[in-house]
Amino acid sequence: MKVPGRSNARRFAGRFIIVLMLAGPCLSHAAIAQDEKAVEGFPTVFQRGITLWSDGTRLSGVLLYPKDRGEDEKSPAIVMCNGWGGTKAFLMRSGIAARFAAAGYVVINYDYRGWGDSDSRLVVRDEMPEPDEDGYVTVKAQAIRDVVDPVDQQQDIDAAISYVYGEPMVDKERIGIWGTSFGGGHVIYRAAHDRRIKCVVAQVGSMPDDRAKRNPAALDGIYKGKSDRARGVADPVPQGGGSPGGLKGTPYWEHILSFAPGQYADRVKVPTLLIDAEKEHYFKIEENSGRVHEILKQNGIPTEYHVLKGKAHYDVYSGECLDDVMKLEIPWFDKYLKTED
Repeated sequence: MKVPGRSNARRFAGRFIIVLMLAGPCLSHAAIAQDEKAVEGFPTVFQRGITLWSDGTRLSGVLLYPKDRGEDEKSPAIVMCNGWGGTKAFLMRSGIAARFAAAGYVVINYDYRGWGDSDSRLVVRDEMPEPDEDGYVTVKAQAIRDVVDPVDQQQDIDAAISYVYGEPMVDKERIGIWGTSFGGGHVIYRAAHDRRIKCVVAQVGSMPDDRAKRNPAALDGIYKGKSDRARGVADPVPQGGGSPGGLKGTPYWEHILSFAPGQYADRVKVPTLLIDAEKEHYFKIEENSGRVHEILKQNGIPTEYHVLKGKAHYDVYSGECLDDVMKLEIPWFDKYLKTED
């Protein structure tokens, strides 16, 4: 692995800017058209593979958009946020991402760092050598994958929003965000902290408030874990599984237990649709989306809360239940992201 050191950052940045200036004209409509292709099962939707950067890590993504959009047309955008262990491949297989694009949106679908096709988080365990004259070092690094870390994932979500914010096809004033399961909490947190977000949809979302208020003793365990990692007693990044309920990946518990998106509900100022499954088994819906909905309603924020009768957590991803969910979500985005005729 070879990376630039700080001593030559200015020179490296200067060359990077020059390269961007030279490369700019090459990113023509013809080049983009050559890379795009129709989405299987959705002949009216194009897809194009993209690379986006998140805090120095390269993420793999795909843009989806209507085939019949005008060359200079500015469309509303939807940023997808996967759940625990979710990948962009699932949102493609299920047709969820393509359904939004078929409805007239530019959709960004991507893998969090260390998941799917995105690059791994790298940990250098040996001593870092001195950089060479070009500011590079060659090191042996460990690739860390499949870690569920809401801190890293929030950085990746920010990168996805930033990517579409600069996308020529997108109207930057009409960006919505969609999240499912663990990602349902992500979108509440992001909407509370990011003025670029104009509309929210969260389905079967985990969005607890401050856990420490209900269980102050839990903080002792969090702080002990943080201390062990800082002092090198524990691995710098957790690895080895341990996800609950048969879920994939390794949870970064110190970060997860400190991540309480529901406590920021009173800072959300944009229209928010919340959907739960009546037979949810991962959390109590009344303490998550139900609670957030009441706060938004009290604050006068446009909001709807739907509980899918007789449905379980995973039912929302396929079949008739997915059809019913889409009949709620697409009109919600249409109402708040599409300009009136």
